Amino acid sequence: MLTEQQVSDFQTFGFLILRQVLSPDELKTINTEFELRLASTKRYTSPDDRPAYMSWPNLGPETPFFARLPEDSRICGVAEQLYGEDAIGLSCNAGSYVNETRWHPDASDPHIHGLKFVCYLQPLGANNGALRVIPGSHQRPFHDEVHRNLSRSGHGIGDVPAYICQTAPGDVVAFDFHLWHASWGGSTDRRMVSIIFDKNPHTPEQEKATRKAAFENVRLRARLAHDTFDSPGPEYHPHWLANPDRNSKRQHWIDRMRELGYLGSSPGSETR
Repeated sequence: MLTEQQVSDFQTFGFLILRQVLSPDELKTINTEFELRLASTKRYTSPDDRPAYMSWPNLGPETPFFARLPEDSRICGVAEQLYGEDAIGLSCNAGSYVNETRWHPDASDPHIHGLKFVCYLQPLGANNGALRVIPGSHQRPFHDEVHRNLSRSGHGIGDVPAYICQTAPGDVVAFDFHLWHASWGGSTDRRMVSIIFDKNPHTPEQEKATRKAAFENVRLRARLAHDTFDSPGPEYHPHWLANPDRNSKRQHWIDRMRELGYLGSSPGSETR
């Protein structure tokens, strides 16, 4: 569990770096499952066979370690401590990133709250694609001031004053949806695992915003699935939705996601 200082740091700066959460043996399993899924993607999609960005879900029985990660107490315990015991575990995705990632937040509506956990499978620093964040930019009005400045400044990604999250495999970075973040100098195969939690909406404004985000992300994930696989499967595998171990935490997530619209009817179209 997080210390009081870590909670304060997250609330103030919008992110935490959790060192060596995953063991070497767990990383071996993660890399094996990652390679299994990557092998079935349309990795090279351009006429000159340049690699493309790929992203996929990992909630099927062929990737059992990934499928259980959102329920791991080292992950969900942090989310529940920061966003409430009824926080919703939405996904465990993986991706192979190519080159830079522009400055952006993962949510813009102030009524949506949550966080993303990311684990990179290669050592990353300032010049090869480490996550860059602007501390405190999850809070308004600073969030909006950063947006205005980035829109008119013309700064390159690496020119923006930022904290560089240097990480080694096994480290996990947790950050707020509203935090401005980017990467610079990345390779053509920067490997990342992401786990996403929503704060359970309780007010009408929060629920409306979350339903809108669910609808938008259903479409986004459907497009990514179409671009990534020849035959896209469902974002939420039927085996995961069946919850064979009768995990009460997972069942709470499934029930709430169904209510909020994350469980769409189209293959590959149901998660953030």
